[in-house]
Amino acid sequence: MCLILFAYRTHPDRPLVLAANRDEFYARPTRPAHWWEDQTPAGPDAPARARGIFGGRDQEAHGTWLAVSRDGRLAAVTNWTEDKSVPKPPGSRGDLPRQFLTGTIPARDFIATIDFDRYAGFNFIAYDGCDLVYISNRTGEMRVLGAGVYGLTNTRLGQPHGTPNADPHVPAYQQWPKAVFGAAALAGIAPKASTDDLIQLLGKPHLPLETPPDRELAPERSYSPCFIHGSEYGTRASTAIVLKRDSLEFVERQYGPFGEPGGRSATSIDLAKTSKPRNKETTWTSI
Repeated sequence: MCLILFAYRTHPDRPLVLAANRDEFYARPTRPAHWWEDQTPAGPDAPARARGIFGGRDQEAHGTWLAVSRDGRLAAVTNWTEDKSVPKPPGSRGDLPRQFLTGTIPARDFIATIDFDRYAGFNFIAYDGCDLVYISNRTGEMRVLGAGVYGLTNTRLGQPHGTPNADPHVPAYQQWPKAVFGAAALAGIAPKASTDDLIQLLGKPHLPLETPPDRELAPERSYSPCFIHGSEYGTRASTAIVLKRDSLEFVERQYGPFGEPGGRSATSIDLAKTSKPRNKETTWTSI
């Protein structure tokens, strides 16, 4: 039940501010965020580019749930909540961020190459320095995102915080409370939040004060907290990313069973030293 909150182009000095919790079984082998040393080739320059990736690494399938590249690209994936008894396709969803970050093509072009049938249900976001793109293989929806504050969990991405849901075919219960309340919380602090502020935000429950009306339809959406304290399954990492025009700060805090604090990984990237394309002109939205 992962959570990704992000404020995109809501402040002229901060193109992207992101806070994410990774929920997983503690038994699954995982390496904390680090600079990758090697990677299965995904193109002629992939081994060299992989050494420019910073993020956590799943030690079973060797992919990642969230990572950035030295030139300011970012990618993340969440699983889609669905019947676990259905046979799994051969592909690992964690390959999607890896493939994007070891490549150089724009986000729009990359998502056009994804074979939907190769993967179990997923949500995927990719940022290439110009566009932030969202896609899901369970809805077939592809969106080049506009400015706003978003909350993404294990179902389709909703509209930005403060925007009425204009699609009558999307049930209210597809918006999980922790995404709705989390996006509202991020909107209040994104312009000035430090990475420590974002990590603290991720530790809050973000639950409604009253029982949602969809309790019988989707109890897991109603009660899944932002931070899960479990003995076998729970929040294993909280990640904070602040992308400015010429720099990127990445902090990951790891946790053990019952939310016991673990290690901390961090890096800062000077984007002024890279040759990445500059952000195109855009209209900034205040929050």
